[in-house]
Amino acid sequence: MLASFNVQAKEQAKIALIIDDMGIQKDLSLSALQLPGAVTYSFLPFTAHTQALANVAHQKGKELMLHVPMQAIEPKEREIHELSSNMSSRAFERLFINQLQNIPYIAGINNHKGSLLTQNYSAMTHIMQLIKVQYGTALFFVDSKTATASVAQKAATDFGLAALGRDIFLDHDDPSQIEIRRQFRKLIALALRNGSALGIAHPRINTLAVLQDELHKIAAYNVQLVPVSELAFTARKIMPTIKHTKASPLIKLKAEPAQPELGEYDIF
Repeated sequence: MLASFNVQAKEQAKIALIIDDMGIQKDLSLSALQLPGAVTYSFLPFTAHTQALANVAHQKGKELMLHVPMQAIEPKEREIHELSSNMSSRAFERLFINQLQNIPYIAGINNHKGSLLTQNYSAMTHIMQLIKVQYGTALFFVDSKTATASVAQKAATDFGLAALGRDIFLDHDDPSQIEIRRQFRKLIALALRNGSALGIAHPRINTLAVLQDELHKIAAYNVQLVPVSELAFTARKIMPTIKHTKASPLIKLKAEPAQPELGEYDIF
């Protein structure tokens, strides 16, 4: 007599990859859109090439995000059209809504720079409230983690949004191909250990060369490349949320927070 058993196969580890700063340089952004697989692309608002490139990405079936400029620790890193704790609530809301509307087809949002603003819980909850007013819970939020004390992911989950934090920067400070490849392998190892991992990279020559090679052989690493939304909405199912109905006024911060991770703030 033969007995049959249902053996549940272990689910394959997953990685997601965001290419930030899309729209600044047309040629590099177009090259980035040639990467194989389910790469997600995060576009800066109000650049000369953003909307045209976003349309190309959408036509290719790629997932799009809004890459929101936010206030950094270093004053010299100030960005045009950035969200800042020095703004009035009305100006803050108007700018963020305009940013949301500037990028078509977005599935999610992550911060560009923001090493100061992402430490401001009141500002972050203000952002999450505006997302819910405009989109409900349809959009996810990724904390780029440009400061170790960032509370952006917490604010998003507190408001019931799907949210993730960045695990690995592949190309901080535009390193060599050797270093980028090393970081990519770290991303793979983290996913194999934890089940999933999220990386962020940029449309740069060395980065694109490495990713063209590595993504073509992704199956050999026994991981699956998925859109960021797949990781974010899976994470929301297992995380408790706190209901909020009103965001508090913005809190002005002095630029004296704890030192962020070595070499990981302000240039993203």
